[in-house]
Amino acid sequence: MFHEKPFNFATLRIGTGIKKLKEGLDPEILAYWYKRIEDKAIESAPSHLKEKIHITQDRILWMKFRVDISKRVVPYVMQVIDEYIPMMPYSTGLYFRRVQQILIQEMNKELR
Repeated sequence: MFHEKPFNFATLRIGTGIKKLKEGLDPEILAYWYKRIEDKAIESAPSHLKEKIHITQDRILWMKFRVDISKRVVPYVMQVIDEYIPMMPYSTGLYFRRVQQILIQEMNKELR
């Protein structure tokens, strides 16, 4: 149960934690969550706004995504992100919180 050398145990725990954080920011994991968010937002949006939601992954820079959505569907996308964050790995959840902040900033720019 207890390790002979507490330093080794602490190092192992820290290493495992960092590995989990890095895995949550893997481009495949982000693409998976973006796809789920896109599909659920399309499903929950009114029929006349369904074609206004497009999320694409850059073919060269795998960590880069283009979120092409109408201002009118932002609330649906934000709601879906809120719904999915508890299911995501920790670092992926932080990433999508930042996506929400960016969406809010862009909406505020439009209101000025």
